[in-house]
Amino acid sequence: MQLSKQLKSWIFPVCAAVVYLLVWVTMPDRLIPALKVIKIIALQMAFPLLMALVMMFLLNLYISAAHITRFMGQKAGMKGMVFSSLAGIISMGPVFAWFPFLKTLKDKNMADVYLANFLSSRAVKPVLIPILIAYFGWRFSLIFTILCLAGAWGVSFVVALSGKRPESLK
Repeated sequence: MQLSKQLKSWIFPVCAAVVYLLVWVTMPDRLIPALKVIKIIALQMAFPLLMALVMMFLLNLYISAAHITRFMGQKAGMKGMVFSSLAGIISMGPVFAWFPFLKTLKDKNMADVYLANFLSSRAVKPVLIPILIAYFGWRFSLIFTILCLAGAWGVSFVVALSGKRPESLK
């Protein structure tokens, strides 16, 4: 079972390498521009992924499952909703960089409802609100922000109704 899981994780990289090898053999003039794009994407992803790894390290070092359970566990209630909303709002960077960190929180018993709320609340960014107001005005900006947060809570509510994940999906 373990070997099968390890082999599955290599399917995509091996397939990508095969495609690049085929491009190199059939159209070598197109390989260099493609590799340059890969380099640009890798450099853009490096810092956010490094930050996620550092945060995961610090999380594992200083925060126990009891802390997560208290703030965003299955029974955190309104405190968990507020905390996950604020965390989502202040989070910066691309969302994919947060996935490893959120997986670590999930492994420490973070409830699905707060995970959904965190991800949905990321739509509200305080640093962008002045720009939003400048382009669209106060009324639109206020209504938009409130509805984004209400939508985040709505998504969280639907996730909460879905119940716990089956053991096979953990």
